[in-house]
Amino acid sequence: MAAVVLLIITGCSGGGGESGRPAARGDELTIAVGNVAGGEFDPLKGWGSRPAQIRPIHSSLLALDADVNFVGDLAAEYSVSDDALRWDFTLRDDARWSNGEPVTAQDVVFTYELLKKDASQFDLSFVRKITAADEKHVSFQLEQPRSTFVSQLSEIPILPKDHYGPEYSSNPIGSGPYQVRSYQDGQQLILEPNPHWYGGKVAFSSLTFLFLAEDAALAAARSGGVDIAYVPPAYADQQIPGMTLQTFESVDSRGLTLPTLPAGNTGKIRGQEVKVGNDVTADRAVRQALNIGLDREGLVELVLQGHGRPAFTLVDGLPWFNEAAAFEDGRIDDAKRLLQQAGWSDSNGDGIVEKDGTPARFALLYPSDDQLRSDLALVVAEQARAFGIEIVAQGTTWDGIYRDGKANAVTWGGGRHHAHQLFEMYSSTAIDSGYNNMPQYSDETVDRHLAAGLAAADPAEANEHWKLAQLDGEAGFAGEHGDAPIVWLIRLDHSYLVRDGLDLGKGPIQGHGHEWALFNTLADWNWTT
Repeated sequence: MAAVVLLIITGCSGGGGESGRPAARGDELTIAVGNVAGGEFDPLKGWGSRPAQIRPIHSSLLALDADVNFVGDLAAEYSVSDDALRWDFTLRDDARWSNGEPVTAQDVVFTYELLKKDASQFDLSFVRKITAADEKHVSFQLEQPRSTFVSQLSEIPILPKDHYGPEYSSNPIGSGPYQVRSYQDGQQLILEPNPHWYGGKVAFSSLTFLFLAEDAALAAARSGGVDIAYVPPAYADQQIPGMTLQTFESVDSRGLTLPTLPAGNTGKIRGQEVKVGNDVTADRAVRQALNIGLDREGLVELVLQGHGRPAFTLVDGLPWFNEAAAFEDGRIDDAKRLLQQAGWSDSNGDGIVEKDGTPARFALLYPSDDQLRSDLALVVAEQARAFGIEIVAQGTTWDGIYRDGKANAVTWGGGRHHAHQLFEMYSSTAIDSGYNNMPQYSDETVDRHLAAGLAAADPAEANEHWKLAQLDGEAGFAGEHGDAPIVWLIRLDHSYLVRDGLDLGKGPIQGHGHEWALFNTLADWNWTT
């Protein structure tokens, strides 16, 4: 990493010198937005499990437009039966792999059958049969309607049937606007244009992605060595000659997962057995007190420096958001009263309430290398102290979070252009699957609405059930009277320092992940001046 930073400072493709003077506007870009290669270009390793990640080198059947509509990508046209059980696609005639061979319906069948059999990265268990009538027509027959299937069709990268194998990551062949020229694990990725891409000529002959942490990316921007750098909210007001801060609204939210079971249970995360439960957060009153007592506007100002907005659910502002789930927060007296009514009181005068001899104290885990989550944990701990809850912020690794996160609170994140994450984070059927449903939350009414939302054939019907899962009268996981297994707090804007004159196009509202969120418009990037 030190060598990479030295390369930036001494001048790399498109870069400037130590004075920070603007870089020359050539046809090469250098970009520092984090490690964009997670999954190593292979969907069996998780490539495509993050919003917009596949867009540089792969295509999918569908894509998102700027208005968050699902439109054709590899598919020239598609249709869905009235019962939503049959999906038919006609592939575009000009789709080619980066080696010049045509993309066929057989490639689509191969990709989806491969991922269905694997079952670890993408849930395709509801797909009964995938067939190719000829080279250009493919059909999916579903066991039951799946309202979020359309989102998978925009996220799953199509693979070349005749060129896929165990070594695919070392030589990925795709049908997107760029192809891999060089990849150094943990250091950088260099892309060059795919000469056979159906979208036409792209503006840049080379894209170099440097896998730098946030502080190193900012240093690279100051040195003039990169054309785009992601900026954490705490540094979003930086002034760098030759670069302009561009800020994009996102659905990228942060909150706290709170174990809903008492200590002493066991479960699984990513196939490994772990401890489950926490005697403090298992008390619904504690979770509700945090939900109504924490001041989201204050968190936005202190943690995001104003570059975001409060969040009350994972899906605020989206078509499936239940607006009744928003409420007045920062109510310290009400939080104290709620705890007292549930039997929590400060009997020894130390400022921390107890119940049956157990103080309202628990650990809040956050990844040590994530400044935003670190700041969030510390400010939340300070706010919670005001109504008698002691939160001990603990930095760790993601492996540590996966190991200990079902017995402790975790600074969690998410946000997609579809509602499937609601099912993953709150359905009891998702418990012990991957890192889904971290709080081990289970509620019969919520489960019923989530299942109905997932299985709805009509989008409007699906949205109604997603809303009722959040809040169904007095039941649900959201709202001030909800179960609050996850207390969502802030929704951040994505900020980037961008070389003056570089146009990043107009894309949809950005999803979770600073690293990949820009890629929906990658093929449209160009110099305007």
